[in-house]
Parts: sequence; structure tokens; C-alpha cells
Amino acid sequence: MFTHHKLKVYDKALAFFGAADRWLPKWGHRHAVVDQLGRASESILLNVAEGSRLREPSRKAQALDYALGSTLECAACLDIAAIKEFLNAVEVGKQKRCLLEIALMLISLRKAWLAGEIKEDSIEYQLGQTEREPEKRFHHERLDVYQTGLAFMRWFTAQPGGRELSHRLARRIDQAATGIVLNIAEGNGRYAQLDHLRFLEMAAAATVKASTYLDLWGQTVSRTLLEATSGHESLRRILAMLEKMLAS
Repeated sequence: MFTHHKLKVYDKALAFFGAADRWLPKWGHRHAVVDQLGRASESILLNVAEGSRLREPSRKAQALDYALGSTLECAACLDIAAIKEFLNAVEVGKQKRCLLEIALMLISLRKAWLAGEIKEDSIEYQLGQTEREPEKRFHHERLDVYQTGLAFMRWFTAQPGGRELSHRLARRIDQAATGIVLNIAEGNGRYAQLDHLRFLEMAAAATVKASTYLDLWGQTVSRTLLEATSGHESLRRILAMLEKMLAS
């Protein structure tokens, strides 16, 4: 038996991967969240397995940092899936609770590995009272910049062509909007400051891309069908908040 097969967090992450793998074929390959959720759910497992193989505590902890970031990315993917009506609120709540448990287990395991402990059985973790609440379980969900990113995705999905993504430029906007949300979520959970800033930079770059593609898309549809003012205003707010976070 491989070492990672003994870990409870590995089993729980494997169960989440199984659930995601059943959803994704039904969602359609045009949506960026499909590829992102598939990769992120795999990444949790791969990094837990790699961490259990390594011997140096700092490298083991780094592998769990990556696994934790992917867990937060999965949680953000569920928010996008809810906006696109791929999952209902009950299923999203159930799976977010699963991801929260995975995140807490990873944090506890990271502390144990840094302390030179090997066995996961010695680790205690529990959900706090606020973490049992159905909304805003993860810290990134409390950020205005994250909620504004979701608001932009919600606005775009409601636009003509924003749900079907049949036009290539609509798919580019969807990719950029997904990148904004996921990079904010993952970066917020990174332990290393440089990693944190790197993800914020990627979110800012995705914001500029979304604005540019929105201009390009506006040239391909009737002006009576697309009113981009609201979308651009959300993107301006996101970029201003990200730049402030990067400067602090």
C-alpha cells in the first residue's frame, strides 16, 4: 500500500473527484469551469500523494499548500457552476462542506508534517460554528473583490450568448471571468506571500483580458442586444481592488 492510501484526506478528496467526474461530461466542454474543476480536483490528490512520498518537512508542507490551493479553486468552481445552473443550491452546499473538511484536514496535516509527525490519526480537526453556516464558509467568499467577480460572471451569463458560449469571443470572456474568480480564491489561501501576490497578478491580468474581449465581443453583436456598461463597471471595480491588495 502506498503511504497516501492511509490518509483520510486522500479518501475524502477521492470521493469529491468522483462526484466532479460524474458532473463534468454533462456541463459541456465550452465552459472554462469544466476543465478547471477537472484539473483542480485531480491536483488535490496528486499533491497529497506527492507530499506523503517526500521526506523533508518543508517540501511536504509545500505539496499540501498546492493541494489546499486546489481545494479552494474547486470551491470557487462550485460557485461558478451554481451561476451557470449546473448544480442546485443543495448540491453546492453539500460539496462545499466536503471541500471545507478537506481544507481543514490539509491544514492540520500540514502542521503535523512540519512538526515532524507522520500519522494523520493524531490530528484533530472539526468544523466551527461559523463553518457550519451554509454561506461564506471560505475566507475568500467574504472578500468584496471575490463577490464582484461572481457578479460579473452572473451578468455575463445573462447576456445574449453568455450562457451558450457559441461564439469564440464569448468563450474567451468566460475563460477570463473564470480566471478572475479562481485566482482570487486560490491566491487568498496561499501561505507564501509571493504565491499570494502571483495569483492576484493573474487575477488582475484576467480582468484586463475580460474587458478587452468584452469590447471585441461588442463589435460582433447588435448594440441593442449587448449593453456592456455594467460589465465594464464591475471589471473596473475588480481591478481597483486587486491593485490595492497588490500595493498593500
